[in-house]
Amino acid sequence: MKRLDCTMRLVILAVPAALLACPLLTADEIDKKYPLDAQLRVLADDVKSTSYRKLVTEKMLSTDLAAEWQRVETADNPESFLQKHGGKQKVLADPDLKHAYERRVEIRKEFLDLMREGYKRYKQVPPFDRGEKAEVAGTSVKKVAAPRIPLRVVLPASGAEQQWPRFRGPTGQGLTGQKDLPIHWDKSSGAIVWRTKIPGRGNSSPIVWGERIFLTSATADGSERSLYCLNKTDGRVLWERKAPAKPPENGVREKNGYASATPVTDGEHVLVFFGSCGLLCHDFEGKLLWQYDALTFNTTHGTGSSPLLYKDKVIFIHDQNRAESVFLALDKRTGNLLWKRARSRAMTWSTPVAVHVGDHDELVFAGGETVKGYDPETGSELWSLNGPTAEVVPTVVIGKDMIYSASGRNGPTIALRPGGKGDVTLTHLVWRAVRGGPHVPSPLLLEGRLYTVNDTGILSCLNAATGQLIWQERINDRFSASPIEAGGLLYFAAESGVTYVLRAGDKFDMVAKNELDAGILASPAVVGNQLFLRTQEELLCLSSGGVR
Repeated sequence: MKRLDCTMRLVILAVPAALLACPLLTADEIDKKYPLDAQLRVLADDVKSTSYRKLVTEKMLSTDLAAEWQRVETADNPESFLQKHGGKQKVLADPDLKHAYERRVEIRKEFLDLMREGYKRYKQVPPFDRGEKAEVAGTSVKKVAAPRIPLRVVLPASGAEQQWPRFRGPTGQGLTGQKDLPIHWDKSSGAIVWRTKIPGRGNSSPIVWGERIFLTSATADGSERSLYCLNKTDGRVLWERKAPAKPPENGVREKNGYASATPVTDGEHVLVFFGSCGLLCHDFEGKLLWQYDALTFNTTHGTGSSPLLYKDKVIFIHDQNRAESVFLALDKRTGNLLWKRARSRAMTWSTPVAVHVGDHDELVFAGGETVKGYDPETGSELWSLNGPTAEVVPTVVIGKDMIYSASGRNGPTIALRPGGKGDVTLTHLVWRAVRGGPHVPSPLLLEGRLYTVNDTGILSCLNAATGQLIWQERINDRFSASPIEAGGLLYFAAESGVTYVLRAGDKFDMVAKNELDAGILASPAVVGNQLFLRTQEELLCLSSGGVR
């Protein structure tokens, strides 16, 4: 018996300790024990999603694919998993660890195989099959010596805080200051106060001052472009003014069209940008006060940047890659040129923001792989910081003492401190999140969290102080409009015509999905308890007097 006991003990000792500790776990249990991080979980869901696979193989442009495949390098990748758990030998010796590791390997393989299918449409060898490596996702935080300077957005005019005078509202940040917007509606809802058909096409957002709404539209070929004025109470068109005819600019993408720039107003003047027709100024009765068309436009996809009102100036920046970039200031009353400055050629459709920095004002603009600060009185460059991608559409977001810039396709999101002189990349960059930046929609900053949605429907919530990812989820939709906030709720209007309402916070919390019967590319506008949505066919006014 003693000999038998000894033999049994030897057999038992030969069994790995991990197997003696507990029975083998199921695949789901292993996923709970070694959970995928947020980005890898979204990636894993994507490779199983029919709609996402169709997007990659049938619709994504080659430029989209060039950014999309880099999503494979999440922070929770196979190599980092091995390193975190003691190396390959230790991981492979433990059945549960081995399963978790192999799951990450399989997700990577399936995703890259899908990317190859996408590249087949263009008869191209994917960059990763040519040896190109993607930067691993994550956030780098810098210790910067630059001081914390209080920031405040400069409004376009006195009283603008009670209106919606420009792209993304009074401050250009998408913050409404309202707590009583409608939450639930559909195309036949009682929440819809009125709806007005708008001839032509346009991706520009409506702006509102007093009882008047202004928005732009154009024919599909750009031969006619119009500014419309509507009554806010009932949606009646009060007047339409066509821009003086000019041959339309070249290379305009169909999705973009010829009326993508949002107007801006100070309560007396309405400024619009119409591509080759230039910058035009009307009064509230529709009288054309002046036109500035000494400009040449030729850039990929067409124009889209919106003008900015700063004191008595109309400031306009539009980078171009096929013609000289535009950077100038006009007198808002006369249209006379006040100053003109050079910028490098680039592909930028962003809109500048004027910010009060400590004891002075700065004009902040992201484009051409940089964020730059200018003196808005003269256009002289004050500082420059490297970081955005070559294509920038989102407008910068202004915090209490930091500025945030997101750029895509699927590019970095960065936080910086303004001020300084010259190249401030090493002294003023606070943090950089490697990937996930939106191509078109601008971010939204609320209560210490930075929210972004990219074109293909990935929503991310970042800690605004550190850049760390709080959560990430996918909505199976596409987005061009920028989000707004009201009463702690976030409104994301999608190209499908659905507006998704989320509760702001440290978790993904969908409150409502509201369907309309036409797509939305224009960002919403808000005044009081009224929400104005522009679809591809009409302008709608919704009120909280409807169902909540």
